[in-house]
Amino acid sequence: MNRYLLRSALGATAALTLLLTGCGVAASGSGAPASSSSSGSVNNSIGAEFSGGKAGAASSSSSPVTIGMINQQGGQVSDPEASVAVQAAFDYINKEQRGVGGHPLKLALCTVTSSEEEAQQCALRFVNQSSVSAILQGGLNVGTDAVHTTINGAKPTVIALANPGTDATAANAFAVNPGALAALPGFATYAVAQGYKNVGLVVSSNPGDLAIAQLAKNIFSAKGVTSKLTTFPAGSTDLTSAYTAALQGKPEAITPVVATTAGCTASAKALQAIGTTTPVMGTGLCATDQIKSALGDFPKWAYESTTLSLYAPDSTGQLAFYKAVMAKYAGPDAQLGIDAPAAFGAAFVLAKVLNGIGADKITPASVAAGLKAYTSGILLGAPRVAFGSVHGMPTLSGLADRFYAYQGNGQWRATSWQSLPE
Repeated sequence: MNRYLLRSALGATAALTLLLTGCGVAASGSGAPASSSSSGSVNNSIGAEFSGGKAGAASSSSSPVTIGMINQQGGQVSDPEASVAVQAAFDYINKEQRGVGGHPLKLALCTVTSSEEEAQQCALRFVNQSSVSAILQGGLNVGTDAVHTTINGAKPTVIALANPGTDATAANAFAVNPGALAALPGFATYAVAQGYKNVGLVVSSNPGDLAIAQLAKNIFSAKGVTSKLTTFPAGSTDLTSAYTAALQGKPEAITPVVATTAGCTASAKALQAIGTTTPVMGTGLCATDQIKSALGDFPKWAYESTTLSLYAPDSTGQLAFYKAVMAKYAGPDAQLGIDAPAAFGAAFVLAKVLNGIGADKITPASVAAGLKAYTSGILLGAPRVAFGSVHGMPTLSGLADRFYAYQGNGQWRATSWQSLPE
């Protein structure tokens, strides 16, 4: 991604934030159940690899290592699955991986309902709390600017899932998962790898969605892929005419610029009605239990994702480990999707860094130094990272993602991770 496109991406913050906010409403307001839960045994070798711990329980008499967490939950946009996943990860590490050198990890949660002021107060609380040497940002659709302005680099902030804007540029911040910031360059990289020379972008007339689609068009162009926009009125439920028009240009692939359950479902129904065999590149937010239930199966698309798919086979064992830990420590009905995988991975990154430092040497400065040097893989995420490797977005650990192409009948074909840091 060249400097011009990075500046464009940062300039499109408002539009991308609108998209992310829409996703949060759709996901959090749906009451979605856990996806593909499991009660299998926990593979502690994976736990040790990603936590840096050793078998056994932390000592209840040892002083805890406290991590502050800021998470948005309890309002119209709510991501409680993020804090649930972190607590489950900490419980597992404390009970089966000796915590941090025998000291238990303690989660201090501060929740944001809907306002910048709440986010500011949470940040101020942890800046002033001497026992907190690191702050974890979970799902946060509002208040990221207030968080970073208030912390102002005083303590390292580990961002589970990056939002566009200050999450990508804040001082002393470390975004474990690039989230939406990896999606658009990821689509372009995948298109080139598949040999597509031209793609069709189908997008609503909502100004925010149009801005995202225009940014996508620029990124595709920089990769040598031409693209054409086809719009439909915002709120439309029948998109057959829009996709018919897009296909008249004979694109080699179609990309629906949608992320809500309604948009994904309407797009899939339209493409099914048309009966096209043109490949579809979609977001992983369109591969959910809700959409599968609405359509009878997942749409046969290639889904972009910055974490392992909950539905596809996983040869690493990480997905089975995640499901087993969540079933054991968060309960069989815990939500496994939305922000939970990224938050779970971030919890293990923190644990591994803290174990590398040693419980008696943990300070904001030592944690920051440990994160800067961290290049190991992310549990459920990219197998290799490097904070500061993305020019113009210094907090990011990289722009790695992968695609999962659904073949039908429960069969998936996954690509390797692309755009890994050198």
